[in-house]
Amino acid sequence: MPDLESCLNPTRGNVICKLVSAGIVVGVAIVIACMVDSYHKINEGYVGIYFRHGALRDKVTEPGVHFLMPFIEDYKEVRIRPETFSMDPLVAITKDGIENTFREITAITTIRRDKLVFMAKKFGMEFKKALIFDRIKEDLRIFC
Repeated sequence: MPDLESCLNPTRGNVICKLVSAGIVVGVAIVIACMVDSYHKINEGYVGIYFRHGALRDKVTEPGVHFLMPFIEDYKEVRIRPETFSMDPLVAITKDGIENTFREITAITTIRRDKLVFMAKKFGMEFKKALIFDRIKEDLRIFC
């Protein structure tokens, strides 16, 4: 390991000192990047679900500060408290050929924490759209 005097002398020791210093800087930068990438915060009213290499894991975390495996795992926050959605106007045609427009359809949704991973695996991350909005549209068309 080079000492301080060899770093100050303009000889071969100066090159070694520069290489060691560059290695230390690169090592510190990698450690900082790993720490920044692994730290995340789940807000109140949400839970976190985790993906490893794109595959959904069975891990669900509560609100708070958490760490994950840097560059390997990723997370997504999912809202579990009640949420109100307003749908776009929906046009349905009756059996008589009359066109009805349904405006301001509102749906209130919530999800149970223990069913979250199952629904995300089965219906994808947009499971609320698949389970609620698509069914409302289809049921209105059948009803008319």
